[in-house]
Amino acid sequence: MSDMKELLLNNDYVISNKKYDDEKVIVLKNSEEFLKWFLSDKNLYDKKIGFILDEDVKRMEVLYEFLKYYLSVKDKFVLKMEEYNDLFVKGYSNRFLEEALSQFVSSNKGGKFLRASLIALGYQSFGNDDDKYLPLGIALELFQTSILIHDDIIDKADKRRGMDTIPLKYEKLYSDKIKGDESFINKRHDIGTSMALCLGDMGFYLALQVIAQNYKNSENLGRILEYYNSVAIKTCEGEMVDVILPFYEEFFGVSDDLESHVMEIYKLKTAWYSVVGPYCLGAILGGASDNDIHKLEDALLGLGVAFQIKDDLIGIYGDEKHIGKSVTSDASEFKQTILYAFVKNTEYSDELLKYYGKNIKISDMDKIKDIFDKSGAKEYANSKMDDLFKKAFQDILDLEFLDIEKKKILLGFAEFLRVRSK
Repeated sequence: MSDMKELLLNNDYVISNKKYDDEKVIVLKNSEEFLKWFLSDKNLYDKKIGFILDEDVKRMEVLYEFLKYYLSVKDKFVLKMEEYNDLFVKGYSNRFLEEALSQFVSSNKGGKFLRASLIALGYQSFGNDDDKYLPLGIALELFQTSILIHDDIIDKADKRRGMDTIPLKYEKLYSDKIKGDESFINKRHDIGTSMALCLGDMGFYLALQVIAQNYKNSENLGRILEYYNSVAIKTCEGEMVDVILPFYEEFFGVSDDLESHVMEIYKLKTAWYSVVGPYCLGAILGGASDNDIHKLEDALLGLGVAFQIKDDLIGIYGDEKHIGKSVTSDASEFKQTILYAFVKNTEYSDELLKYYGKNIKISDMDKIKDIFDKSGAKEYANSKMDDLFKKAFQDILDLEFLDIEKKKILLGFAEFLRVRSK
């Protein structure tokens, strides 16, 4: 017990998944419990935690390493984004432009900065310990805000990050007319959509401007811009398939391999944009070779796909209060997911189509969940996701050019994606 006594002396908390006689040991069975416990108390962020390495406690340990890293760099990104948000709004003499940029800035708040934290980790994984990564992370977050603004138009969404979308903000901003005819309501709606399109477009160029201004003297600027644009193009490609596929499936699809199209969306729209792209952009800024980048891409692509499968499961089975959007949205929009693709080839396909793609209520979600459960779709999605996570963990461990500390953080990020609930 001497090891445990040392842990108790040197740490505020000691974590184990087995009971000990000492009351200071907190017993948590798995990473899910650890994440819930850790996020439940902001005072834990600055505490030291020790781990008694029993069985799966190593997963909790790497998760903790990631959370510590993520929260520390997130604070830096939040402050830097506030600086940029102030800059974006200032200097406009035209009140309509000032008003518009204020709407963009409000949508630019409340992000998780997960992608930005990957840029930081990618940069620092190659021996750098300064904050040169901050503008690049901000640029990618601006790109994310912009793509989400366009995404909300496509999805006709009212909420994003728990807040009104820009079209809805404009409808509320101009809620009552003082003159004109009955065409006001339709024109107000169109103006909100049009302004959102313009602001989304502008955000893309603001992101590029941040990169150009901050890295104009960097020897890696050319590689950064080329890779950034490649990730952006892949994201747009994924979005286009994601847009056309529900329409094609509903009115034309007969024998097409639906799951292969869904997996293509997962790779292009999520894996590259949310995992591979951010980490590799940071690595390029940090001086990683092309050969190292290719190895990182191979190791992280499956993790990005697993991330999206998890997202689809949360979109159906998650808690609306926590995920920041309606749990009916994926089903109402006829979203083509691995869950839907599986059910399509079962006897439950017609039953699902009574609800899927329809303007459903919250109460209908229980019927959709039941179909996903009894058809085996949920089990299939979970199994595929678990296999991808398992392979990703091993692929990360096999990256010989990463030091053990950065490898732990990257493994912890993968574990975070695996156990998150929103």
